[in-house]
Amino acid sequence: MLFYNFDYLDDFIKNDIIPNLKKERETIKEIINVYDNKKNNLLTIINNMLDIADSIQKPNLDEFHKTVSFLKQSLENINFMEELASKLEQELSLILSLYDKSIENNLEEIKANLVEYNKQRDELSQKILEFENTYTSILNSAIELSLKTNRKKVKKQNKIKNNAFSKDTLKVNIELEPFDYNILTVSEKDQKAYLPFFYSEIKEIYQNSNDYATLQDVVNNLYIVPLDRFRNSAIARFKESFHLMRNKEKSSITKALDLALELMFKYELNPIVIAACRNLDELDIYLDCLEENELQDFSCFEIKFEVMPKLTKKNTFLF
Repeated sequence: MLFYNFDYLDDFIKNDIIPNLKKERETIKEIINVYDNKKNNLLTIINNMLDIADSIQKPNLDEFHKTVSFLKQSLENINFMEELASKLEQELSLILSLYDKSIENNLEEIKANLVEYNKQRDELSQKILEFENTYTSILNSAIELSLKTNRKKVKKQNKIKNNAFSKDTLKVNIELEPFDYNILTVSEKDQKAYLPFFYSEIKEIYQNSNDYATLQDVVNNLYIVPLDRFRNSAIARFKESFHLMRNKEKSSITKALDLALELMFKYELNPIVIAACRNLDELDIYLDCLEENELQDFSCFEIKFEVMPKLTKKNTFLF
């Protein structure tokens, strides 16, 4: 707080305001810097949670959901504190400007701004206290969950794979058919899902990346995915929702986590559908149809199944 007794506010303004305002502004800048670093730490931990998600075992799903929920809330709290601190910094600059222009003419406005500043500064201090009381325990929970998880050793592979697609496997040749592909094919025979795509998006990815030699490379590597990717359905729903929001909708991490946490335990929702949706609107339409039990009305893309003659529990996916 800049002052503690309203009765002495006039004396504070006349005698102590300038050094105190400048000192307070430096303090606010330090707070912004400290919590910007903590936000970066949180983002690193969240990315680590995404990295280990595929190795989370069923008994740890609830703990994973709870930990990521806490991390998201902490990130939102930091964003709020940084926004409030930035406003306080601007308020301090305004008060200094009013003082420099004319303390006599602006005295009442300066007093009102100082009182309002104190209220918001108290709010920031309270938010910092609340955050720090939970921050360490949240970090410990994330570390503990990481230690519990048996990470799979996955050899790093080149982003471009030399996939040898047969005529049967290759559902569409974008080089020969430059148009939107509006079919989701789930093939038990190939153990792959062939996702729909917009031609414009394929072209944009190809033009803006050096990772792909042809348009077909983009399709082969991003829109033809193994069914193993969806084996852990809860984690798959989480990751596919997060991916949709971050990579397709270009939304913030907190919004991506909101949707991912919301859909993680929506058991009637097949994660392959989330992967197939090209934007949030398509997913919203599908969820509405699912809620109303009217999936026949979903028309954003067609859903096809290539089912093996003999079905097993291991390789059956139900919509």
